[in-house]
Amino acid sequence: MDRMTTAVRAERDFLGTAYVPADALYGIQTVRALGNSGLGTRTLAEEPLLLTALAHTKAACALANGRFAELTPAISEAIVRSAREVAGGAHRAHFPLELVQGGGGTAVNMMVNEVLANRANLILGGELGTYDPVHPNDHVNRSQSTNDVFPTAMAIAAYRALTETVESLRTVASSLDATAARYADLEHLGRTCLQDAVPLPIAAVHGAHAHAVRRAADDVERAARPLLAVPLGGTAVGTGLGAPPGFGESATDMLAAETGLEITPSPNPYDGLASLEPFGRAADALARAARVLGRTAGDLRMLASGPVGGLGEIALPPVQAGSSIMPGKVNPVLPELVMQTQFLLSGIAHTVAAASGTPELEVTPMGPVAVEELLRGTRMLTKAATLFAQRCIDGVEWVPDRVASNLTGSYEQAVRDVADDGYDRIALARHATSHNGRLTKETQP
Repeated sequence: MDRMTTAVRAERDFLGTAYVPADALYGIQTVRALGNSGLGTRTLAEEPLLLTALAHTKAACALANGRFAELTPAISEAIVRSAREVAGGAHRAHFPLELVQGGGGTAVNMMVNEVLANRANLILGGELGTYDPVHPNDHVNRSQSTNDVFPTAMAIAAYRALTETVESLRTVASSLDATAARYADLEHLGRTCLQDAVPLPIAAVHGAHAHAVRRAADDVERAARPLLAVPLGGTAVGTGLGAPPGFGESATDMLAAETGLEITPSPNPYDGLASLEPFGRAADALARAARVLGRTAGDLRMLASGPVGGLGEIALPPVQAGSSIMPGKVNPVLPELVMQTQFLLSGIAHTVAAASGTPELEVTPMGPVAVEELLRGTRMLTKAATLFAQRCIDGVEWVPDRVASNLTGSYEQAVRDVADDGYDRIALARHATSHNGRLTKETQP
């Protein structure tokens, strides 16, 4: 069912008639929404974590509706089967809508309802587009609203994506620890304000980076956890109108079982529908993690500068040519990729913050842009961190001769001598030495 024909079928709703590809599992609501979008953002088919989360949510609701006799066993089972097919990767071509839509995700939810209804009808021996015996709204969307379904699926998708990012950050920290261990017996010249300072262990340099990255990973992990408290069952405005008593708790239990995650009901369903702050917090944590990673990358890039005219204390793995005019030049492309990712994540966090801060009374319609940007940010940071660890940090090599040469600029002995000879005398002598033995007019006695 993943190839469309040019033939069409007519479907009707309260707005009139529209034409749908004859073999499409989606229906008239999707066709109408396709005409009102097209910004170039990713489609639901291109966001498998969100599509899978929506499918799991629909399966959980169908099971709960069956338990409360809101659906017949046959219809409940057909919806669950179709939803699990989608969650397993089937029918992806039938989800063509872009995520960023007006209406707070309504069009996306309606598309999922249509696909699952049509697939359920085929399972039960019906025909596409008839919505008999399974209707997208009356059955697939029973006891639900976009307003509770979409933020629930957003949260699940974001949680899974953030978990992958945390793993990639921990990989970076482990790579840094391993590099520190390889050079446990070597010191290099520390710099303060980019000027010569005193020596420190190379292991301390990489160890500090690893500690910061691991702290950032913990921060992202903490920011992800609140997303597992979902407002499913709140329906339109948090009251649960249109759902039987106890539906939310039952559907949430079913959703936990479908996903294997420790999903719980939102402690306040009204807040769960109205606020995107948990997504804003997650985006902020991502941006902070990207800054930490960017600083680490920038340090390695500086230490590798040269190799003749710069610091040249480390050699980064040569992964590609660095110039179209200078033969043999190699650039620190992976540190620079990480640094640019930091800039992109800063913009993403700003976008999610803007969406989160938009006051919209009971429900915010800005969820689509928040989840699209958050998922984009997790993908970028996860990929950048993985590449940085595997293709850069793991291959870092310190250059002992250059390290030793630069150590001649150390202020270690000067610091030690201050206790016996005083700061002013040592400062004068050191300043003279550092200026090739020439005293400036200001320092002459």
